[in-house]
Parts: sequence; C-alpha cells; structure tokens
Amino acid sequence: MSHISLEKVHKSFDKGQDVIKDLSLEIFNDEFLVLVGPSGCGKTTTLRMIAGLEELSQGDLYINGNHQNDEDPSSRCLSFVFQNYALLPNLTVEDNIVFGLMNHPYTRLEKKRRVEEIARKLSLYEKLGSYPSQLSGGQKQKVALARALIDSSDIVLFDEPLSNLDAVLRESMRNELISLQKQFKTTCIYVTHDQVEAMAMASRIVLMIDGSIIQVGTPYQMYHDPNHLDVATFIGSPEINVIKISMKNHEVYHDQEPITVNDKLKDIMEIHEIFEAYVSMRPQDIKVSSVKKEHTTKGKLILVEHFGVNKLLHIDALGQTLRVLVSADYMETKELYVDLTGDAFVFDLQKRRMRQTIQRTLIISEYPKNFEDIRVVKELLNYGYEVNEGLMDMDLIYDHKKGVYQFKNQGSWIQLHHMKELLNYLPYIKDIEPNGV
Repeated sequence: MSHISLEKVHKSFDKGQDVIKDLSLEIFNDEFLVLVGPSGCGKTTTLRMIAGLEELSQGDLYINGNHQNDEDPSSRCLSFVFQNYALLPNLTVEDNIVFGLMNHPYTRLEKKRRVEEIARKLSLYEKLGSYPSQLSGGQKQKVALARALIDSSDIVLFDEPLSNLDAVLRESMRNELISLQKQFKTTCIYVTHDQVEAMAMASRIVLMIDGSIIQVGTPYQMYHDPNHLDVATFIGSPEINVIKISMKNHEVYHDQEPITVNDKLKDIMEIHEIFEAYVSMRPQDIKVSSVKKEHTTKGKLILVEHFGVNKLLHIDALGQTLRVLVSADYMETKELYVDLTGDAFVFDLQKRRMRQTIQRTLIISEYPKNFEDIRVVKELLNYGYEVNEGLMDMDLIYDHKKGVYQFKNQGSWIQLHHMKELLNYLPYIKDIEPNGV
C-alpha cells in the first residue's frame, strides 16, 4: 500500500508570494495521478515537495500515514524520474541502473540479477554494456525509468519524462509506462504540460493554474464536466470555442446582436440570475451548413485543417474565429452558416461553471472506519462536498453481508466495490457558483 496526503500546503520562495496556494489532495494506492497545467503553474514544485527536494512553507505532507515535512528524501520510499534523464555519462547502462540500488544492502550477485530482470522488461538487455552517448533518446529514458523501478519503490514521481522525445516515440513510451505501472503496481505521480498525454495516461488528472488546483477528476470528468472555463479551454483537442453572451427578456445576444443558443443555457442563466456569461462549445457540437436557416449565424471560411477522417473548419463569425469539426467528406463553401444550439457549457464572468442542479451533500449510512475509506471522505471534502451520516435519504449505503457499497447516482442505485469509486461519479465542485438547486 502506498498513498500520499497533502494538507493545506503552501510554498513561497519570496516572502509573501505563494507559488503553491492552499493545496489539499489525497493520492491513492496504485493510482496514476497526472499533474497538468501551463508552464509556471506549480506542478513541478508540488512534485519536488513530495520528493523532499523542496521544503513546504506551510501545511503537511504524509506518505503512507507518516508525517514527512522534515524527513530526508532518501527515507521517503520513492523514486524520481527527471526530465533530462540525469544519466552518468562515464558509466555503462548497467552501472547507471544499478545506481538506483546504492542505498540497498544487496549482494553483487543479487544486484546483477535485478538489473538483468528490469533490463529485459524494458528491452535494454542488449544495451547493458553501452554508454549513454551510444543510446537514442527513448533508450536513455528507459534507462532512467529502469533506475527508478529497480529498487521496487512503492511510489514513482515523473517530471515531464517524455518531453524530449519525438511524437511517435512519446506515444510508444506512454503505453509502456502505463503497462509498467500496472505490472509493478506502483503509485505514480506524473507531471506534464501536455493535456493529450494527461488524458491518455491518467486515472485522475489534477489541473493547476497559478499555484492552485482548478479541478481534479478522471479524464472523462475533465472533458465532459469541466467546473471552470480554464479547464474547458485547456482540456480537449481541438480547442473548445468560447463566446461571450448577454441575456435580456429570455433572449440571448452577442455584442448586442441576437443569436440562438440551446434553451437549457438560458434556463441555467435565469436560475443563477446572471445576465452575462461565457458559453463554450466543443468543435464537434457546432453544426454548419451552406444553407441559411432561421436560427443560424453567417460566417466566412478562412482555414481548413485535415485530420484524416475529420477536418477542422476555421470560420470567421461573431467577430471571432469559431472551430467546427466535420467529416472529411464535408463539402465546404466560402460562406457558411453555423448552428449554435448544440450541447454547451455556461460559465459566469468569474469563469465558474453554472449548472442546472448540483448535489453538495453526501449522506452515508455510516462513517467509514478503515483508513483507505476515511481518506476517500477527506478527498470528497477537498472536492467541495459535505459528508454526513444519516438514516434517511441516503446516497451511500454499505452492505455488510456482501462487503459492497450501494450508491444512488442520478436517481439510480449502482454497486461499488470500493468507496474510492465514488470519485468516478462525483464531480469536483469546489469554488464553483453556490446558487442553484
């Protein structure tokens, strides 16, 4: 079992200027957690604090239940894979890998056996006698990975390890990392600025901006249920469209020009009593035609990008460029009409997601007693929920006979084998607009 708790963590390099702000997060056993965000958002600093390479300015760090704020990095039972490989050029591949066992009292024979075993798993056996200068970028990264995994650490930290590789090799290494994580059953924390990499690899994603967590969730939740405009614009390729709108008398306007959007969006704005907002639509949710209809908006085609089975149209409309994804055989014309009545998200001017309904309280049949489930409750609190024990109108019931949970999700009961599975169904709602049902 390997798990990490970060509780109200702050980090500042200059007095009064926090680069990490009030960060609380539970990282679970065998999880592949990805920290993602733009450059300078604090993701690498967070990773280095977990590793012990940076001190916490405030807050608490626990690894496997043990307080680690002042513990030496060598005592934290974790390995670190750096962005630049950090291989010793004067040592062979074998010696670089065995360097990961420096603090372990293995015999020379046992060390050799472990090196050969991990080298075979990573297709490095034939390269054990080579030097780093004789290796490709992918092979160097595999050596760095072998050095991290050879000591059987329960936790492995990755700081943008694939950023120096070309696109094809990066995809291949992604698949290999996921396979190795499952094989070794390690808890992995992975830093990247590449949202495609995050979506492909993560069991959960943590999106950070300006030192704060904006949202935590599964790749599905981050894409289909963003709680902040910055999440919607960061996650997803091609990038989502954002249109600023206003509403008066149940009619929607953009720049004082009337436009037609999904009626559900207007209902949400009225529920929250807001009259200006951002509407965001995925490129595949905007429809386009060469024929004018009553509810469409005129646009002019300015660019076409081809992606095999699809192509992306860049259309000048509403004073901005809208991206529309269509099939490869769509016959575009210079003048097009866009339909904005498809599925969309609505955000207030503070970029907070507006929802028609929201559940903020979770009623459970009994408060958990085992450590893992208690940590799930802590993470639900980090997500913005209130968790209460009750006898009626319960959302989560523990079945002692079967050893499973029954969870009421949108009116239907589903069975969960572990309480941690709640995080796959309950979206992150911290800091979003409190109005609504």
